[in-house]
Amino acid sequence: MKTFKSILNFTLAFVFAGYSCSSTKKIARQDYVDAQYEVTYNLKFVDDTIKMIPGLEDLFVLKIGDELSYEYGYRRYQWDSLFTSPNFDMLLFSQNRISELKTMNTRENGTPRNNSLNDVKLYKDHKTKKIKVLDHISIHWFTYEEPLIPQDWAILEDTMTIAGYSCQKAICDWRGRSYEAWFTIEIPISEGPWKFFGLPGLIINLYDTQRHFEFEFVRFRKIDEKIDVRSLSTNKMYNPLFNNRTTELTKVERKKLLQMQWGKPGHLIMEADMSKIGLSAANWIEKYHDYIELDYK
Repeated sequence: MKTFKSILNFTLAFVFAGYSCSSTKKIARQDYVDAQYEVTYNLKFVDDTIKMIPGLEDLFVLKIGDELSYEYGYRRYQWDSLFTSPNFDMLLFSQNRISELKTMNTRENGTPRNNSLNDVKLYKDHKTKKIKVLDHISIHWFTYEEPLIPQDWAILEDTMTIAGYSCQKAICDWRGRSYEAWFTIEIPISEGPWKFFGLPGLIINLYDTQRHFEFEFVRFRKIDEKIDVRSLSTNKMYNPLFNNRTTELTKVERKKLLQMQWGKPGHLIMEADMSKIGLSAANWIEKYHDYIELDYK
């Protein structure tokens, strides 16, 4: 009897030890982090930098947590949300819906619009001091990391009221473009759109001096949401719209990805994929506008 009790106690101890270890692993792996604030910007970009034709406008969303922020283009979110509709087939294949989606993403001459920020998913991790970007060429998804380093800002004395906030002007030169930013210390969060941050308050408006890219403040609000950060550790992109189906991410250097997106390799991938559905990517070879970061050249 004593032997049986000893075996039972050992077994229970082993089971609980295993459970404790398993629980520890589960807690240690952080799949989601809290977001307390959300900033929405209206993103404008010049569709054709030769003729200076305005491009599509998109909402660019910044969700901010204690140690991490997450950014994405809302147009991509809307497109993905289409697949959650119970009437997906009817919506997707109705003639009106097809026409609407084409209009959203094509120029007047029928060639694709090419805003390079619409589909990007960007994480600023202030804990690890890294930026992680998920981006794609056609159906192929890539990821790169870079150090989280603020721009070399010069704060000026110019002031302006924007959306009810008292703002101050700052300027910087960064990766081939000169920028002007308006920030407010009334929202004492050192954040901003895209990879910009490092000022004493939230960046409200930001644009390059050529006005090729411009982020205009829409709203700031408190939220209580979760940011999915599994991609930061697993090197996979999770799609919650398809039961968290994953897509493998190919690691690449930042400048290499930009060269691929704006060079021949990227166009060859697009041509191959588009031809499968009876479309031509020939017009992609002609550049209409360049990337927000120009230091890849």
